Amino acid sequence: MIRRSRARRGAGAVLLLLAVLLAFAGCSNGSALGTIQYTGPGGRVVRIQSPSHDGCHRLPGGARSVRNYTLDDIRLYANESCVLTEAGDDQSGRTGGESFYLGTQSSVAFTPGQSLWRSYSVVGGGA
Repeated sequence: MIRRSRARRGAGAVLLLLAVLLAFAGCSNGSALGTIQYTGPGGRVVRIQSPSHDGCHRLPGGARSVRNYTLDDIRLYANESCVLTEAGDDQSGRTGGESFYLGTQSSVAFTPGQSLWRSYSVVGGGA
């Protein structure tokens, strides 16, 4: 009788653990789990929680620096459309388009002459 009770508890613990893992795996719902944090031109810090994997996301007011605390990589763009600008048409006067690949758990700081980041897209993957 004692053995059966221990076996049931062990099986119950395994089932509970499996249920928790499945629930956690389903929580992402196509989102980059974590936070993207950016600093606007006036020093205002904005946090975006678990952005969608889909589409282009605007950074209202623009971003001078960005920290990617999600489980996915992101790509930053100097316009609101998540596309590279035409050669010679970028905001800093340099030739060629501007984008920046920002890996998970990474950050990019402002450098003189840099355009503000105006949008981003989630590259995908995750854990």
